[in-house]
Amino acid sequence: MVTLKAIPKEIYNEILEWAVIPTFDLIIEYGTEGVIIVKRKIAPYQNVWALPGRRMLKGENIEGALIRIADQELGLQIDPSERNFLGQYVGKFTTKHNRQDLSTGYSVRSVSDQKINFDETRFSSMKLIKSRDEIPSRTGAMYKFYLTKYFDLK
Repeated sequence: MVTLKAIPKEIYNEILEWAVIPTFDLIIEYGTEGVIIVKRKIAPYQNVWALPGRRMLKGENIEGALIRIADQELGLQIDPSERNFLGQYVGKFTTKHNRQDLSTGYSVRSVSDQKINFDETRFSSMKLIKSRDEIPSRTGAMYKFYLTKYFDLK
């Protein structure tokens, strides 16, 4: 088994000055109830609606990263082999280090009959939406991009 390595905070802050951060953002289909969006407590996109997502850790493959993200963000299990690629988005943020992310978006399905248990240290609330018209106006640009693409394909 590969050991995952997370960057210590002080080193991560230095990396933000020089490197683009690879991240994954997930549209998770929750049965027939809709897709999950979350309101972030932390920057970037603080107090804005978003999708569950995190950066890739050293030692992970794509499937492992998607499984970890769904579990850590929402307490859900997914089948990453059934993922649908939605695209990529370059997020540029007005932060101390002018952070830049290269986000890759996927849609996945949650394994049935699970309770959503969102990470309350990262999110203040969550909701389910079923259509493009339900995307809140205060949704981050990259998340609107993925949600719009997802609903347009449905």
